[in-house]
Amino acid sequence: ERTGAIVHCAASVRFDLPLEAAEAINVAGTERVVELCERARRPGAQGRLVHLSTAYAHGRPTELGRAAGAVRPPRVPTISAGTRTVGQLWGLLGNIDAVHGAYYLLMHGWFMVFPATEFWTRFSSCLAVGIAAAGAVALARQFVGRTSAVTAGVVFAILPRMTWAGIEARSYALTAAVAVWLTVLLVVSTRRQRPGLWAWYGVGLALATVLNVFMVLLVLVHAAHVATLRARRPAVAWAVATGAAVTAVAPFLFFCRTQIAQVHWISPLSAGTFVEILKKQYFDQSLAFAMCAAAILALPLVFRRLRPTDPGAQALIRLALAWVILPTAVMLAYSAVSEPIYYPRYLTYTAPA
Repeated sequence: ERTGAIVHCAASVRFDLPLEAAEAINVAGTERVVELCERARRPGAQGRLVHLSTAYAHGRPTELGRAAGAVRPPRVPTISAGTRTVGQLWGLLGNIDAVHGAYYLLMHGWFMVFPATEFWTRFSSCLAVGIAAAGAVALARQFVGRTSAVTAGVVFAILPRMTWAGIEARSYALTAAVAVWLTVLLVVSTRRQRPGLWAWYGVGLALATVLNVFMVLLVLVHAAHVATLRARRPAVAWAVATGAAVTAVAPFLFFCRTQIAQVHWISPLSAGTFVEILKKQYFDQSLAFAMCAAAILALPLVFRRLRPTDPGAQALIRLALAWVILPTAVMLAYSAVSEPIYYPRYLTYTAPA
């Protein structure tokens, strides 16, 4: 009898929700709330129902998006955030999407030069894939010959995960580029042992973490590589640079932890997670590509003569294995003991491996 208003804001905002499920939750659920309000309202009373809803529509891209020239999610959040003023963007990140803050700030600068259209928004990711492919070549060249290095770059560029990232106007392609070039800087720093290089490495690691919080797991990958060198001087220099970088970004990591509710839509680990690791993490929806890659990778296990004997190639393989396994294992472990955070596209930065 004392209720003056009812606020209804329960809904599913998943972009990949089937139409039937979205209708059952968001439409039928709202209808039930309206019915409840009508039954509960006293005769003659001025009851009030407040309904909070999203503004997305379900439909075929060819019929809606392309006909209207609209940009489809998740490009919408990128354009929405990137076209705000810096002050407005800062206010947004204080409430949501802090993990994407650095990317949104970069896109803010991008949109100051290029129009905020679907083409130019996606084109930024295309450029990032190209930069990442060049990094894959440069990294491989530190250990093996030119032919193998160029082959690595070509294979990386046509990975389904990277072709997807190249047209996805999000930070995933950029994380791959930053990760591979940061690893190139690590390898060069361990060999040249110049303080200036280690300083730049620490700065790069801090910026990479701000770009994507999960890239802090590169610390484990780089630690494994430094450990294989069995040399005290580069190990100490790496530890100092890494310690300074992690200390600098620790407040940012803790703040992002307060917005963990943003990924509550991620499903818990299940038998399907195994398929996501083997297929979706690097091959997206391409089962044929995944099977071909598995067959090629299995050849050295069957034929001894195909196994690399060059020390440089072996070192590169150890680095690549650590790069693939360690971040994935940590995210799976955290998802198992705390809350689900594993999602294949979040590990796009491991694709250069």
